[in-house]
Amino acid sequence: MVGQMDLPLHQGGLWFSSHLAPEGEMFQKAWSIYTESFADFERRSLFEHLKVMRQPRYRFSAILRGQEVVGVLGMWTLPGFCFIEHVAIGAAFRSAGLGQQALRAVQCHVGGPVVLDVEPFGTDLYAARRVSFYQRLGFHYCGRSVTLPPYVGKATEPSNLMAWPLALDETSRVRVVETIEREIYGLHPLIPRRRAV
Repeated sequence: MVGQMDLPLHQGGLWFSSHLAPEGEMFQKAWSIYTESFADFERRSLFEHLKVMRQPRYRFSAILRGQEVVGVLGMWTLPGFCFIEHVAIGAAFRSAGLGQQALRAVQCHVGGPVVLDVEPFGTDLYAARRVSFYQRLGFHYCGRSVTLPPYVGKATEPSNLMAWPLALDETSRVRVVETIEREIYGLHPLIPRRRAV
């Protein structure tokens, strides 16, 4: 059900931690995967991330195989859909199907629309691979680029939304972007943009 933040403890051989507390070894391992997996403009500073972690609609979880942290998931429960802001498997654990297992578990759990953003297809080989990866999981690529607000002190780059289980038409794409801007970045459509969190 969309709106429920508790992921299953175990599914498909993987475990999802509860929302991580900023202290502790598990957070440090998850944070390490987060920083190694995303370019600077694609991630928050630690200071900003700790602020966002206090938001009740946000969940920052470690993806575990047994007791080993193999990945990280940052997900928002927003009105009408879940937004996967960050998902990554650590470099040492890639090419073993763990990313696919983790996303299938999220899809199974939320049971409703899931949205994520990716670099535009054709940007480079890695962007094309990511789009293909999500398409194999049933996500639909929205061919029209969007520009989400930048994180504090960061530049912004165009991205494209991908949605599951249904493709986004123009109306739903605009609605999704407005919801993300309002719920995550605190922007109102009638007020000029301010710095994002």
